[in-house]
Amino acid sequence: MKKIALLSALFAVFSLNTFAADGGKKSDDVNKVPYFVLRQFESEFVDAKETNWTVNENFEKVDFTVDNLKMSAYYDTNGKYIGHTETVTYNVLPNHAKKQIAREYEGFHVKELIRFQYAETPTSPLTRLAASNVNDDEVYLLTIYKADKEATLRISPTSAVEVLSKN
Repeated sequence: MKKIALLSALFAVFSLNTFAADGGKKSDDVNKVPYFVLRQFESEFVDAKETNWTVNENFEKVDFTVDNLKMSAYYDTNGKYIGHTETVTYNVLPNHAKKQIAREYEGFHVKELIRFQYAETPTSPLTRLAASNVNDDEVYLLTIYKADKEATLRISPTSAVEVLSKN
């Protein structure tokens, strides 16, 4: 049960909904980001535009766009690149996972699908929370809804579907 709660919290962190401006105002913690992290980000995401940094005690996050695609990149407290998220379309999910979701969640609609792409094999506590297998290099987080019901699912590259939260 703790794992489901932690994974739900992780999904909330990764959610790109925070990308939207709050009343047109964004707080940007770019002055708190170490110089080498900024340079690493700039070299990894050369075409990034509309950057907005958030720094807290657990990680550094930058929201940005590349070719009108909303993304977020994450760095641990030591400045190591953890990975990035991006909104993707439902058709990128493995067929086996789509069939299972259609069978178990008939009539549900996609609210949001995010792909988290690890920089490498997960080693930090933040990335291990999302990975079911340390060899996974990406994970999909899918939020679906139907009337007043909503569920968040985690889909691994091997098509394993796990319920993170459900109401």
